[in-house]
Amino acid sequence: MKRRFAIAIAALCFGLIAAVESNALDTYIPGAPAGNIGNSRHNLGSFGMHVGTMSWQYGTTEICTFCHTPHFTNVGANFAYGLGPMWNRGSSAPTSFTAYGATIGGTTIANTDVGSTTLACLSCHDGVTTFDTLANAPGKGRIVQGGSDRGFAFYDFVGSVPVADYMTSARLVIGLNLTDDHPVSVVYNENVAGLRPTNTVISSIDLTSELNSSATTYDNGNLTKNLWSVRGFISDTATIQNLLRGPYGAPGNRVECGSCHDPHFNNKSWQEIDSTYTSVTAQQEGLTNGQFLRRVGGNTGSGVCRTCHEK
Repeated sequence: MKRRFAIAIAALCFGLIAAVESNALDTYIPGAPAGNIGNSRHNLGSFGMHVGTMSWQYGTTEICTFCHTPHFTNVGANFAYGLGPMWNRGSSAPTSFTAYGATIGGTTIANTDVGSTTLACLSCHDGVTTFDTLANAPGKGRIVQGGSDRGFAFYDFVGSVPVADYMTSARLVIGLNLTDDHPVSVVYNENVAGLRPTNTVISSIDLTSELNSSATTYDNGNLTKNLWSVRGFISDTATIQNLLRGPYGAPGNRVECGSCHDPHFNNKSWQEIDSTYTSVTAQQEGLTNGQFLRRVGGNTGSGVCRTCHEK
C-alpha cells in the first residue's frame, strides 16, 4: 500500500514538473492586468533588474519618475507637443526628427506631424535625450521647466563600473531618422496595404487557418487567441480603433509607437526572442521582455503585422 502511494506521489510530482516545463511561456487571460513594469527594462531605478541608477545616492529607487510625476509636470516649451500624462521628461521637438515622408497610400508625413505618443517614446529612444532628463527630480526641489539632465549614474549588471546614460544596445536607439522605421504618426487608411476596417474585433481575426496545425498550440495558443494589451488590461473585445491615437494620446486615427507597444506591459509570452540573445545580452536584458509589444505572444506568426494588415 505504501509502495503504491509512493509511486502515485512520484507520478503526480513528475506530472507537475512536466506541466511546468511544457508551459514555459506565461499565459494571459482577458481582463488580466498588463503590467510587471518593475522587472522590465523600463525600470531604471536602483531596484531595477537590467539597466538602472547605481543607487539612491547616484539616482533614485523610483520607477515612475523617469516618465511621470504627480507635481510640476513638464511645463516648458515641450509641453506644447502634447506630452503626457503627467509628463516628467524633456523631449526633442518634432522638427528634430526626419519623418517617414510619402507612403504608398499617398499620405505624406511631415516632420511637424510626429505625434505626442511617439515623441514620448522617442524622449528615451532618440539616442540624444538622456534617461534622466527630468522636469521634477525625486525628492525635494530641483524643478526645471522643460527638464534637465540630472547627472544620475546608470549601470548594467554585466559591467562593474557605472556608465552614465548607458543604452544596452544600439538596436534600442531609434534615432532622429524615422524614414527607416514603420511609419508613425500616419493616418490609418483602410483602403491601402490590405488594412482591415478599424471596427474589426482583434480577437476575431483568424491568424492560423493558412498555417500548419502546430500554429494553434505553438505559443500556448496565443496566435489563435490574438489577445492584446489595451488600456492597461488584456482584452478580447478591443478593436483596431482602440490601437490608434490622436493628439495628447487620445483616441484618434493615427498609427503611433503606442499602437504596437505598451511601455508598461512586460510581455513574457514571446519565446522566439530568447534564442536571439548572446550570453552577454542575455545577462543585460534578462531575456524575453516581449519588446513591450501589445500582442500576447509577440510577433509569433507575424501576428502583430497581420492583425492590421490582411496579408
